[in-house]
Amino acid sequence: MFGHDVREDLARVCRILAHHEMIDLWGHLSLRVPRSNVLVVTPRFGRECLPRRVRADDILVTDLSGRVIEGSAALPPQFAVDVEVYRQKPDAGAVMFASPMTAMAAAIAQRRLAPLTHMESSVSYALGECVSNALANSDAEARALARTISVSSAVNQRGIGAWTAGKDPLDCLTTMYHLEYLAQANLVSAPWQQSIEGIAQADSDKLWSQFSGHHHYAEFFTSLDPGVSAHPYDVFASEHAADGAAMSALKAAIAFSCRALWERDTLVAFLEHISHRLPRDDRFLMTASKNFGQMLPQDICLLDYDANWIAGPKPPNFKWFHAQLLAERRDAAAVVHTHDLLGRVYALGERELTPCYRTGLEIATRPLPKYPRCDLIVDPDVRRKTLDALGTGPIVHEIGHGTDFVATTLEQATVDAIQREAFLRMHNLAERFGDPQPLAAGLRAAVKDAEFDAADWWSFYTCEVGAPRRSAGGL
Repeated sequence: MFGHDVREDLARVCRILAHHEMIDLWGHLSLRVPRSNVLVVTPRFGRECLPRRVRADDILVTDLSGRVIEGSAALPPQFAVDVEVYRQKPDAGAVMFASPMTAMAAAIAQRRLAPLTHMESSVSYALGECVSNALANSDAEARALARTISVSSAVNQRGIGAWTAGKDPLDCLTTMYHLEYLAQANLVSAPWQQSIEGIAQADSDKLWSQFSGHHHYAEFFTSLDPGVSAHPYDVFASEHAADGAAMSALKAAIAFSCRALWERDTLVAFLEHISHRLPRDDRFLMTASKNFGQMLPQDICLLDYDANWIAGPKPPNFKWFHAQLLAERRDAAAVVHTHDLLGRVYALGERELTPCYRTGLEIATRPLPKYPRCDLIVDPDVRRKTLDALGTGPIVHEIGHGTDFVATTLEQATVDAIQREAFLRMHNLAERFGDPQPLAAGLRAAVKDAEFDAADWWSFYTCEVGAPRRSAGGL
């Protein structure tokens, strides 16, 4: 239960948010220890500490100025805001920054959330918004955002995430849950293109006065905490790369990248492929045509740069393109080929994307080189044209077919594939609410500078393989 160990409370809330896919590496939670002058806060997430695996021992302790006094990890992005909230709002016991997807999409489209459902409606009456040219890391930006948080039920930092401050972590979790649920309810009515006034605030206030405390929420959320377990890739690698050989480790990483792509709904997951060059000049690995969610190291083929099949299962016909690509692009180590649903449709529609969301911002909004006809990219002349379109860049799209992500590491190619589709999913969701609004140019630059590296994101996405998932509203 909540309230017995403040560090465990924060860790538990993080794991619950991760269970609902409402927190990623940018997120964090903090708490002011009752009757003290110290704060506890989750560390900057990354491969060493992930939201799904955070423990009480990972939690940092700071003084009221935000100086770390216990723990060795880095503080999370924008923690200066938390410090300012505690200064400006003495009754605040906890602060949360998360990424509820539907609520973020509504904010990106500047869609007002109507109070449509009973418990959740209370969030809508005092919902705030932050639109800035920078992340809230400086004193001035942190103070301004904290002022808005202090007088709001929750605050959408448009395209970046959502904030709330409450009496304790459970209070913040309940508000964030209500915010996402309410946004999903509003998404149902979004196509009607009409304003729904919804529930009167007086009725909502009466309902809450009749509701005796939060113990129901505490019991419910506690039941959703999956606890802490080993990273699924560590378990997978211990089984499939136990010999410690570099080849075994690479095959295991390729196979698990396939599983992460499948977990994130990035592809059809049968006729896509990952290829990776080997240290020897004329050899590379390529996944066979198998369900990505079940990919194993033994499902990976060995070929040369003439696409000759050397070992392993029978390679797919797409081998010709990846063989030629790796032979010509000596800077590239990995290629991920996806049949991305949103990526294919947006490319056909020639839609101009609004730079509205931090995840995948760089890979999704860059110009998209294309081979302009639907083709399997087997014939030499078609391969030549597609490679010419790719040039020295990280991405090429084959119209109606799929997208290839090219990078110097397996992690980068995998993350680019996941995050481009994630960006398009958010863009499409925002379009269902209205017109996506762009992030300010300065904010886009700040996001790029503060972004986590591909190895951290790869660890985050692979940690989700096999994990239970449920959206806050279930819609």
